[in-house]
Amino acid sequence: MKIQFSIDKNSNDSIYLQLYTAIKTMISDGTIQPEEKLPSIRQLAIKYDLSRLTVLKTYDLLEQNNLIYKIHGKGCFVSEKVSLYEKMQKPIINNFAIINKNINFASSTPCTELYPTDEFRGIIQRLLEKNPKELFNYSDTQGFYQLREIIVENLRTLNIYTSIENIQIVSGAQQALDILNKIMLKSEHPTMIVGDPTYYGAINTFSDIADLISIPVCKDGFDLDELEKILQNRKVDYIYTMINFESPTGIIWSFEKKQYLLYLAKKYNFLIIEDDCISELSYSGTPTLPLKSLDKEDRVIYIKSFSKIMMPGLRLAYMVIPKSFITEVIAAKFASDISSSTLMQIATYHFIKDGYFSQHLEKLKRIFKERYDLTLSYLNQIKNIEIFSLPNGGLYFWIKLPNKLDSNIVYNILRENKISILPGSVFYIDKSMPSEYIRISFASATNSEIKAGLAQLENVIQSLLK
Repeated sequence: MKIQFSIDKNSNDSIYLQLYTAIKTMISDGTIQPEEKLPSIRQLAIKYDLSRLTVLKTYDLLEQNNLIYKIHGKGCFVSEKVSLYEKMQKPIINNFAIINKNINFASSTPCTELYPTDEFRGIIQRLLEKNPKELFNYSDTQGFYQLREIIVENLRTLNIYTSIENIQIVSGAQQALDILNKIMLKSEHPTMIVGDPTYYGAINTFSDIADLISIPVCKDGFDLDELEKILQNRKVDYIYTMINFESPTGIIWSFEKKQYLLYLAKKYNFLIIEDDCISELSYSGTPTLPLKSLDKEDRVIYIKSFSKIMMPGLRLAYMVIPKSFITEVIAAKFASDISSSTLMQIATYHFIKDGYFSQHLEKLKRIFKERYDLTLSYLNQIKNIEIFSLPNGGLYFWIKLPNKLDSNIVYNILRENKISILPGSVFYIDKSMPSEYIRISFASATNSEIKAGLAQLENVIQSLLK
């Protein structure tokens, strides 16, 4: 029997979830091979002195997440790992953050030339001269107090009024999602609504724990008629969304839809996870307020990252947490890494306090506005494609290819020419289906690269149409 499993009595996770994680890991790392038969429920229960119900719940959860399948009268078997399209997703996702002298339309992280490294160097040098020992201690698990304090002050400009006690500093927005994932583990089969399409990081994080249901994304937000039909017939625990410049579509939710989503959250008693990554990058002069600014019922878990606006290597973000979640979030953060980097937290506090952040943001907006306009002008010259939304902000365009061209084919041809994009299949729950959409980001591309890369995109599209 290959399954090796030890019970951690001090863990907050139930025994069946510990067993589920152990088996899932062995399937992922190849210890247990596809089509291999798992031990029977009776065998596992006897070996580890578990109840049969515990093992049954574990196998049911593995089956729900397509990790195993059952044959009546024969037992449980490991599923084939992934379909052809799913096998492509890992190299695709790993590729998008690495330029390697390619033209990079995949990453939504600004190129290194735009990082405020000089300002941070000066701040860190001054901090090291003043009190170096303080910088390398653990900080409070919730985060450096003065950083949380200045975050609370700045949130007021977005009509978000909260307290320092409701702010949790995390090591990047992805850790915020992971923390919520751990909290969801304590519930049995939570249900989450996501957009169709949506951010691939959310799909990867929540798909193992939650039952994900997708809702069509319109140009002004979710299709709320479809959402309400689901809510009328099924208990939903969470909704995940980006309200402003959503990835991958780039849309902004309308004020009316934001209001109605909050009304539905109260009526059907669910929480909303708002992932705010680049709402500052509005090029119209009109601020784009978060959903959290309208949240009077404390139903929105607000996540805000510094990565896209400052530097990804900071690994800093924060959460505005509803009161009912504070204790659980702090406990999950402590279990993850105790606290985020004290040095980076204190340096970021001074970067904001000393006015560098606002200066840096204005610089980014000027540069990205120019790239937005340039990218749009070249996209408009490509025949037969459709741009899903024109929000005049953000870092990407969601483009529909003509004649239902498979975006994975376009992705692979461009990759051979050292041009990186993201195919639409990355952004859907069902990655086995081809998509006719691609996402083009201009965050890491220079003006000359935008021109050359989009010319190549046009050549590939036209050659595939012949």
